[in-house]
Parts: sequence; C-alpha cells; structure tokens
Amino acid sequence: MSPLQLSVNPAAGSIAALAQQLSATMATIHRRGWCDGTGGNFSAVLQHEPLRLLMAPSGVDKGSVTPEALIVVDACGAVLRGDGKASAETQLHLALVETCGAGAVLHTHSQAGTLLSQHYAPSGDGGVAHLSLHDLEMLKGLEGITSHASSVAIPVLANDQDLRRLRTVAEPHLHQAPHGLLIAGHGLYAWGRDLPTAQRHLEILEFLLEQHWRQLLLQALSLPRQQSQAMPNQLRRQGVTHVLLDIEGTTCPVSFVSSTLFPYAAEQLEVFLEGHHNDPAVKTLLGEVDAAWQQDADPEAQALRQQGAINVVPYLQWLIRRDRKLTPLKDLQGLVWEQGYRSGALTGPLFADVPGALRSWHGAGLVLAVYSSGSVAAQRLIYGHSNAGDLRPLFSHWFDTRIGPKQTPESYATIADQLGVAPEQVLFVSDALTECQAAAAAGMQVVFSDREGNPGRDPGPFERIVSFDNLELTP
Repeated sequence: MSPLQLSVNPAAGSIAALAQQLSATMATIHRRGWCDGTGGNFSAVLQHEPLRLLMAPSGVDKGSVTPEALIVVDACGAVLRGDGKASAETQLHLALVETCGAGAVLHTHSQAGTLLSQHYAPSGDGGVAHLSLHDLEMLKGLEGITSHASSVAIPVLANDQDLRRLRTVAEPHLHQAPHGLLIAGHGLYAWGRDLPTAQRHLEILEFLLEQHWRQLLLQALSLPRQQSQAMPNQLRRQGVTHVLLDIEGTTCPVSFVSSTLFPYAAEQLEVFLEGHHNDPAVKTLLGEVDAAWQQDADPEAQALRQQGAINVVPYLQWLIRRDRKLTPLKDLQGLVWEQGYRSGALTGPLFADVPGALRSWHGAGLVLAVYSSGSVAAQRLIYGHSNAGDLRPLFSHWFDTRIGPKQTPESYATIADQLGVAPEQVLFVSDALTECQAAAAAGMQVVFSDREGNPGRDPGPFERIVSFDNLELTP
C-alpha cells in the first residue's frame, strides 16, 4: 500500500493541514508523558460521507509520527491509504464519531488515567462504573459546562480484547459521558467536535484525573491522623427516640445519584414523557417546569427558549446536566426512576451496615425518618428496591425539600414539630456539614457521616461515624 498522499479534499479541507495538526498534537501529548512507548491512539475525521478517519498507525512511537506516516481508515476500520496497521481500538474511535459526532478522538495511557481506571473498575465482565467529579473550576473547560458548581460522571468500562464487544458495551453510555471515558487498566479516551476541542478536553480531563488521584492519596495519608483524633470505636447517644437520616453519603454512596440515577433519568426522560404526556400528574409537573423556565434568569436557559423549543425537554436535560434542584424536575425524575426500579434496571445500593442497623433500631422502638433533597417518591424507591429488599416499612416519615431547604434550621424545627417530639430527641445523620450545622442550630442531636468516597470529609465540630455499626442509641 502506498504512503499517504497529502492532497486537498473539498469535503474535509486540506488533508495536509489536518495531518500536520494531528502529528503536532500527538507530539505534544507524548511530551506530556501521556503516551509513552507505543501507547495511545489518535484520530481525526477527514470526511463523514463516506466516513474516513486520519489516524496514527498501530505499534509506533506516537511522539515521532510524521504527517506522511499517518493512515486513512474507513467506517469498518480497514486501511485505505498509507502504510501500517490500524489499531484494534479503531472500533471505539468509530463509535465515538458515529454516536457523539466527534471530530477527533485522543486516547492516552497516563499514570493518573490508568490508576483511576483500575481503582474504579467495574466488577465483572462487561460492566460499567463511574468516576464522579464535581465543584471544580477546571470543569468549565469541558464544552457545555459554564459553572464550577457542576458534576460529571466519567464512565469506566471493563477492558475487553474483543473491541467490537467493548464498543457495544460503551455506546449506551457515550451520550452522557463528559467528552471522556476510561477503560479499566488502559487509560482515557477524550473527544471533541474538532481536533483543538478534543485536545482541550483531553488536557482538562487529564488535569482532573491527576487532581483526583492526588486527593485520594492525601485522604489516605490523613486518615490515620483523623482516626487517632476523632473516631471512637463506639459512639453512644442517649435520649434519642427518633432517627432522621440523609441518604446520599449516609446510607448509600454519593456516586449513585450522579453516576447512575441522573444519567438514567437523562437517557429515559424523553421516551417517558412521550408515553405519559397526557397523564394529569405529568401535565401538571410539565406546567410547573415551563413556569420555572420562563422565570429562569440564566442566559443559557433563555437561549434554549429563543431557539424555538416547543417543549420543556431541552430545558429538563439542561437542568439535569447542571444538577439544578428544581422540585418538579425531581418529581419527574422520580417517575422515570420508578420505571427503572420496577424493571430491575435500578437497585438502591445501601451500604452493607445500613439494613441491619435500620432493622435493629426499628425493633428497639426507635422511629425512623428520611430527609433528603431527592423527592419523597425517589426516597421510597431507593428503600423499596434496595439491595436488601423492601425496607420502606421500617420508616414512619419521609421529608424532602418541600419541607424547606436542608441548610436552614427552620426546616429541622418543622420536622421535629411534625414528628411530634422535642428537637433534642431527634438524631440527625448526614454527610453535609452545612446540614449538620442547621440541624444542630434547631436543637437536634447530630452525627456526621464520614463514608469512603464522600466529597466532604470535614466533620467540623461534630462527632463522626464511618458505619452505623459504630452508633449505639438509647432513649
């Protein structure tokens, strides 16, 4: 096969220019130490009809690939022009181009990407886990994110030498991926609408991965000091007749919401609304969403209206991506999740110590209640379809943000009033320091939940637990 002939393609611009750009990009990435040896693979779209990718050949040092040494492959991954073999991972490049509209795909083998892909690797073959990142200024470097107060969930796929099978596993998760995914033990794939955008996304994601594994390292180094300072083997609380529990970070992992529930709702919402738009309850919620949309001062929200959207779905998807706490959205998400739980697609992943503690406390006569930012319907679904079965009968009361914001003492005073007890008889457990402070200000007893993987580990002035097994309650 003859070497790549650099010429002008009217449909894709200058192949020569794109080849120069891709070669320079690979050299830059190699200098960063993200594709040592023959690691990594890189591609850019030459044209879409028929699909043609410009790629680095497999098995070569990507830091020294000249523009002339690049190859052109078709939509099946077959080499059309140039010398050398196409990487087996071309299948993932093609999936990203066809599913996400990527104009370029960059795959690296950095230390951070490889370490974290192993750390968060899903259990079992063909599985998918997620690595959650949130409240970081650098997230704004990813296209579509305008605030540091955002969260993303990077899919982590089990590695598979059968790349067509791996492609099949990856494709359902690509639409919700933040321009990147991890392959366990293998590294990062990043993409964008063109080569410069893909390179920016790669640099942002590599920074975030580097920051995340260093954060995990710092937490591991500081844990012995924290344990020696503040963590007794058994924490005893007296005068407690009612237990008020947060959910995420307290009874189930924080990542369950961002990495499982939110992506599921975003993926299924439009199909759900198409099938239920005439339901009176759904129509009411859609009306509330539209009213909120009209009042939303965010320029991006109003830009969606000006684009002529005829329904609220684009606004709902926008809210989900930004984790906005709009009550009717949460109610709609709850309806979507209900279908997922009933079908078996979703299961509430309670921490291993939680079911036994709940049953023990209930059996001892304590009154159990839930207070979460998720809707009451969503709360009931997690406990009704948990990995320990239906635990809803253990709870007597359910509270969401309709009672009031979780960061204000007045909300906890109202809850105590509705429980019919003095605030000091209620023990509130949460992983959020601001919520603990608000409950304490209302007079409740408070314990800070310090679960592994929680984004906030500082308990402030409060005693902490890492497991409900460490908590002994007496009236």
